[in-house]
Amino acid sequence: MISYIGGKARISKWIVPFIPKDIETYVEAFSGMFWVFFKMDLELYPNLKTVVYNDFNGLNTNLFDCCRDYDRLWDEISKYPCQQLGVEETPSEYREMFDEYQKEVFHSGVTITQENKYEVAAKYVYVLTQIFSGSKPETSSYIDYKGKYRCKVLIFLDKLKNPEYRKHFDKITFVENLDFQSVIEKYDSETTYFYVDPPYWKTENYYSNHDFDRGDHERLAKTLLSIKGLFSLSYYDFPLLREWFSPYEYVWEKKEFAKAAAAKSGKKQNMGEELLIMNYGENKITKPVRGEQLDLFTHTFI
Repeated sequence: MISYIGGKARISKWIVPFIPKDIETYVEAFSGMFWVFFKMDLELYPNLKTVVYNDFNGLNTNLFDCCRDYDRLWDEISKYPCQQLGVEETPSEYREMFDEYQKEVFHSGVTITQENKYEVAAKYVYVLTQIFSGSKPETSSYIDYKGKYRCKVLIFLDKLKNPEYRKHFDKITFVENLDFQSVIEKYDSETTYFYVDPPYWKTENYYSNHDFDRGDHERLAKTLLSIKGLFSLSYYDFPLLREWFSPYEYVWEKKEFAKAAAAKSGKKQNMGEELLIMNYGENKITKPVRGEQLDLFTHTFI
């Protein structure tokens, strides 16, 4: 959809093949820009009845709620002019619009209502598409591409018209603005699959409108250890993970990727090892007896 901190645009094609094909409910507890879902070939999931978008950032949930009426959102966003390809001189009005919308969306305490939600979504898109990699949109500066690249606002508008994206928009059943534990508990079932992509350990402060700390990482682990459904969990590796999700009990898959946010002209990109932890897979019996609680640190039932 749009570049966003922690987004899985680059690695979603690696993640998607691990998703079981017989699921009936698909939930992302930290949906962000929903990249993994958009990379799914929906025809391969014939039993899929319910798709849940959830994010603690209300600007994100409002955007995806509006995306379900993609024609109306397209009409709203298309009102805003943007830099044209091949035109090196950038009119000052574009930068001024960016500054105005950034202040309005992030710093004025905007209240989203049924009357203004499409306007807020459009201005949020305008800000996200004019900064580098979606990083810290509340403080990032406007990037002037000097006509060398097509405006990302127009690229987003193309997606709203794209039939493949529209199939996915139409499939979204619920858009939630809940804490991760609340949404997991609400939709947990034996036929539910959760893709879980939390703020990574020691990178939590990079995210907008989030308050996520060590206690939340532990609470997330406890929540996942007791569900009926299936989950896959994205992280960079850190020592406590082995206490919470032992590689002897859970499936660990790793893959090295270039870090998009670290890209700099003329320099080699930094690499990072993405980790996907699953409570399902060949020869792995991991789920606790339903209705019982599993102690986070001893892995014994309590």
